[in-house]
Amino acid sequence: MAVLNDLIIGLYLVFGGCCINVITLESILKVQKKCGRLITLIQFIFIASEGLIRNIQFHNPLKEKRFPISLKPRKAPLYKWILMVVLFFVSSVLNNLVFEYHISIPVHIIFRSGSIIMNMLLSFLILKRRYSVQQILAICTVTVGLIITTLSSAKDQGKTQTQETNLYEWIIGIIILIISSFTGALMGIYQEYMFKKYPNTWKECLFYNHLLSVPIFLVFLPQIKEQWHLFQTSPKNRIGYYLPIPLLPSFISNIKIQGVWLLVIANIITQYICVSGVQKLSSLCSSVTLNLILNIRKFISLLISVIFFDNPFSSWSWFGSIFVFIGVVWYVKASDMKKKKEKEAEKKNK
Repeated sequence: MAVLNDLIIGLYLVFGGCCINVITLESILKVQKKCGRLITLIQFIFIASEGLIRNIQFHNPLKEKRFPISLKPRKAPLYKWILMVVLFFVSSVLNNLVFEYHISIPVHIIFRSGSIIMNMLLSFLILKRRYSVQQILAICTVTVGLIITTLSSAKDQGKTQTQETNLYEWIIGIIILIISSFTGALMGIYQEYMFKKYPNTWKECLFYNHLLSVPIFLVFLPQIKEQWHLFQTSPKNRIGYYLPIPLLPSFISNIKIQGVWLLVIANIITQYICVSGVQKLSSLCSSVTLNLILNIRKFISLLISVIFFDNPFSSWSWFGSIFVFIGVVWYVKASDMKKKKEKEAEKKNK
């Protein structure tokens, strides 16, 4: 019963947190498209701060003769996390940077769903893994879906944008998405290696990925300052206007703030809820079940983005996206079948 309750809570966190996160991100992009680096930095600082609270420990310097504050001992050496941090930072920044290049949320979701293509390719080249015919056919289905969606999106972009520079920027955005998929797949392979060598270190990984990435944002300091200024100069209104809560005290209700900051706060909180839900489900479900749940969630996010935010998504784009999601589900099921056959073969050999 306890496991069932945990499972239900995990599903609420994923579907509630992740879907609301898409809504808040869409709302922020409506106000200011060029905000990717600032949003990523704020998310990183929030998650690193939460992790710091859990990982910090205090000592009595008189009794223990050591500095009064330190971090809890790590299960993995710090240098082992450095490559993970670099890959995680690049992937995260690129994922939010693409919105500055006329990439819509629906196209972003489809590309993220199709990242298994890069995972499979790199696993074949680096880990020398072999794949079944069904897995290869599933990946081909995803590839066809991505091509259809991308070409259809390019056609829509050409109709809605009259300037050639915008189409050029959109092409750069697609290239950034491909690079992001590549770095994400590399990170997945290295993460798999780390979690096998150092089990039960996902919380440690989450903390150090975010904490060690924060100083790297100094590279983007001029752009972050510019994006901060754009947020600070956005329209102001009373808190009561944005949060029409009957019992909200008037001294709070009458404070004027930029509404975009409420959206940013909501985005950070829902991002944390979403990540927590995924991690919770990963401890309760098989990877196959988890992948199926996450792809259903992505499809719901796609529907929200298209229906409620009027993002351009033609019938051909829908056709391509359905190909992608069918291919992903097929690949997940084919992978599960392959694992079962390998286990049965091992039992027979014994």
